[in-house]
Amino acid sequence: MKRITGRMDLNQKLRYIILSVMVPLAACIVLSLSLLWAYSKQYQEISHNIQVACEFDLEFKSNVDLKMYYYSIRSSYQEEFPPEEVADALRVTSLLTETTRDKDGAESIRSVAAYCHTLQQKINQMSETESYDQRQEQLEKNIYLLTKLIQEEMRRYIYYEGKYMSGLQAKMGRDIVVAIVVVAASVAILVGLLLYGAFRFSNRISRSVGSLCKNVELVGNGHFDIPLIEEEDYELQQLSQGITQMAGQIGNLLEDVKREEQIQHMTQLQLLQAQVNPHFLYNTLDTIMWLVEARKTKDAVYMLNRLSVFFRIALSTGQDIIRLREEIAHTRSYMEIQQIRYRDILDYEISLPEELEEFRLPKLTIQPLVENALYHGVKEKRGKSAIRISCQKGEGDVLIVVEDNGIGMKPERKEELKAALESGERAGFGLAAVHERIKLYCGREFGVQIFSEYGSGTRVEVRISEEILPEP
Repeated sequence: MKRITGRMDLNQKLRYIILSVMVPLAACIVLSLSLLWAYSKQYQEISHNIQVACEFDLEFKSNVDLKMYYYSIRSSYQEEFPPEEVADALRVTSLLTETTRDKDGAESIRSVAAYCHTLQQKINQMSETESYDQRQEQLEKNIYLLTKLIQEEMRRYIYYEGKYMSGLQAKMGRDIVVAIVVVAASVAILVGLLLYGAFRFSNRISRSVGSLCKNVELVGNGHFDIPLIEEEDYELQQLSQGITQMAGQIGNLLEDVKREEQIQHMTQLQLLQAQVNPHFLYNTLDTIMWLVEARKTKDAVYMLNRLSVFFRIALSTGQDIIRLREEIAHTRSYMEIQQIRYRDILDYEISLPEELEEFRLPKLTIQPLVENALYHGVKEKRGKSAIRISCQKGEGDVLIVVEDNGIGMKPERKEELKAALESGERAGFGLAAVHERIKLYCGREFGVQIFSEYGSGTRVEVRISEEILPEP
């Protein structure tokens, strides 16, 4: 059956299931109706035979005897010869011989036919007899005797036909019961087979569609490496292959988009590195020159040393993922340089637990945040302010906090920055670049959050996963 249905589509398979049940069912019904029709035909033939025989029995003897009596006495009532009843009797026996199926009945009707032929011969013999007495003798010994035999044999024929009819009725009743049982059993079996086939077909389709829905759900959840579902049905197999191929293509497209994003973020990093910061470099060199002119050689050497550490880490041989202690050293060198320039308004504090020193994170994550805190928080507020950097381990992530007690942000500026971070817009190049690079390496649930109150200060939290994706 699988070889037959394997080449069919779903519509053809459904038709095959229905026809495989309905055709045998129709055949059973046709056979049953044919059996009933055959019995009905036989019953009608027997009923007709009995009716004809009964009419023959009622009229034949009395009519023939009376007419032959009139003929024997040469009465004017019977001038026609021979009586038409004999010819009619021969035609009736001929018809009944053709339609009689019972062996005993057929034998009786043949006897009736033989007696009728003999009667006709005796009537012809009587017509040649001139003597009245001889005609009366022939009437008594031949005509009356033969009509009596014909009447008795016809009654015997009626008896046999009635007996055959009774047997046929009994047989028909039994066969009808058998036919009903067979048809009912066939209907039950075939309907059972139809239900079994329909349930099996629907279950297979449901399972297949359910598996395809799970694959679609996996694709919707971002899992594009879905299994290919082997299906018996051509349409479902094509659909499964199409979904699998589509998922693979979507996955490949997303990988291409991700690579493009990685390339874009690497470009952003390079721009960020190139931007670090011409003005910062110029101002630092001016400060070093001023220290040399003021003969503060130790301060100048210290500042050059911090500047060397700053650029050595910032330009570290193209690596985008570095250790947290290296990122803190880079940020510390920046803060030490800036503190020489802004010693009257800037203090800083850095807290790094020893257990987090080897934690790996994207380069230039903290320094741009510290630069924002300095230029948009500390410098905008009168008096001395402080920048504090702290790191703490969470469940599967690390939280880095950069906070200051500078001027803070107005509510509309804070909401503008938050909306820009959520939408990916550029609202502060350093802050946006840090947020997007963390999402790229760690996932969308990680990144930067801003908390600020105007006049009190700003707190920026950076949440980074312990499992960093590989570098592009």
